[in-house]
This record gives sequence, structure tokens and C-alpha cells, in this order.
Amino acid sequence: MGGPPASGKWVDPGRAGASGSTPLLSRADLALLCVSAIWGTTFALLRDSLRLIHPAELMAIRFSLAALLLAVLFPKAMRAARPALVPGIWLGLWLTAGYFAQVMGLMTITASRSAFITSTYILFTPFLAIPLARAYPGIGEILGVALGFTGILLFSADVGFSLRAGDLWTLGCALAFGIQIVVTNIVAKKHEPIALSVIQMAVAALAGWTVVVLRGGFGTPLGSIPWGVLIYLAVIATALVIALQTWALARTTPVKAAVLFSTEPIFAALFAVAFFGEGMTTREVIGGAVILVGVMVAELWRPWLGWVRGRRATQAS
Repeated sequence: MGGPPASGKWVDPGRAGASGSTPLLSRADLALLCVSAIWGTTFALLRDSLRLIHPAELMAIRFSLAALLLAVLFPKAMRAARPALVPGIWLGLWLTAGYFAQVMGLMTITASRSAFITSTYILFTPFLAIPLARAYPGIGEILGVALGFTGILLFSADVGFSLRAGDLWTLGCALAFGIQIVVTNIVAKKHEPIALSVIQMAVAALAGWTVVVLRGGFGTPLGSIPWGVLIYLAVIATALVIALQTWALARTTPVKAAVLFSTEPIFAALFAVAFFGEGMTTREVIGGAVILVGVMVAELWRPWLGWVRGRRATQAS
């Protein structure tokens, strides 16, 4: 999981095939879609877990297990931890803010409302990328964001947004995640992704344990902790997801990542259909289709422009 070339301009070797052709999705894009799919499974699981365990205790266990797992599995990568310490802590602060705000919101709102409001970071990311990363989105990316958010609105038309505490907590979560996406895109090009992942998760774990201590210690009986769900959240939805996200964000743009992450409600709905017997309405199917069109536009806009320009150059000659 090394970084990009010293020039700072990344060319994904997985993007071009042996024949020089360009596939629709690069390996980084596929990794981000995988992250989005895993995220789609977490809202209902988190909501149910918070009925049994305090948010700070959940964060402390979840991020401690995830950080320890990656550190043990990738000892060589951790040798590069020292230069990644400061940016990793910076990332960890935004990660902590995002996850803490999300679980605080989930204590008072439904999983579907949380998924919808969290998805609004697709709107924040293009604007955050300009001052933070000096990255200006292209027309295709802007169209992809617009279509993606339109699809999210269609998907979640019955959810809505208000100024209740749970909604505001979750809106803060969306803003924090938007900043984290942009900052990760910047620092992951210069530092070891695994080291960055471990450091930011350790910061989130430390924040969780700090709140636990301030509350007077661990209050949930060990037998009441949903260990199966917590292990899934720690291993799959935290260690794997953050490592994949950190690696992939160094190889794409923040705005394209936000467009790809807009598929999260689709995966959440499919998870609900497959495991909880829920159905999908016609509007949800249309919303999902619009989101996928947004992803296609963001991915294909520049290749299409290149093809058009090539045709014009050929005809002119």
C-alpha cells in the first residue's frame, strides 16, 4: 500500500489494462464502492447496539480493536508511523468528531434518517475540496454530485430533515466526514496508508476511553455487550474500511469519492431487503438508478470528452 510517485501525480496502474484500454472503474474506485457497501450495513447495527451500550463505550471498544488488529497484521507499515503521526492525529480528530456525532444522533433518530443526513456530505465535499485541497471539481464531477444527491433525495423522500437534536448531530457528522475525506486525499499521498489508519483509529479509541473515564468507568455489563456486532464493526466496518478508504483516497479526487459514496443508501436498502425482509418502493428503485447514473457521469465524463476531442482532431486532419 505505497503512496503515489514523487511527482505527486498519481496514475493508477490498475486503471489501464494490458491493451491500454481504460476500464470504467479503477481499483481505487472499486475499493471505495466496497467501503460504501460495508457502510450501508452499519446503520441498523449501530442503532440496535446503542440500546445496549453507551456511545463512548462502543467507540472505545470498536476503535481499540480495529487499531490493534491493523498494527499486529502490518508491523512493517507501522515502522513508517513516526512521520505520519501529526497528519494521522489530525485525521483522527475528524474521524472522532464524525463517528461520535453519528452515534449521538442515532440515539434519537432512526437508522434511515441517519443514513440520509449522513449522505449530505456529498454536497459539502466539492466546496471543502477547494480551500483545503485546492481541487476544483470538473463539470462531470459536479453533474455526478447533483445526480447523486437527487437520487438520495428520491431514496429518502419520506425521511426529511428538521432542527431536532438528533438531526443536527448527524448533520455535524456529515460535515466532519466531508472534511475527513478531503484531508485524507491530501495526506495519504505522502504517508503510509496503514500507519495513517492506525493512528487515526487510536485517536478515536483514546477519545472514547477518555469519555468513559470521565463518566466514572465502564457502565455496561460485559455480558450485555453485543460482542458479535462489535467485532464486525471493528474488523470489517472500521479496520478494513478505513484502511481501504485511506489507500483509495490517495488515488482519486475527493469529489469523485463523494459521488461513489452516494451509493451507500442503495447498499443499505439491499442489506435491509436481504436480511430484514424489507421491500423497496418504486421511488427507491428510481432513486437508486439516479445515483448510479451520477456515478457513471462522474466516471465517464472526461473519457467521453477525450473521445470527442480525438474525433474532432482526426476529422480536422
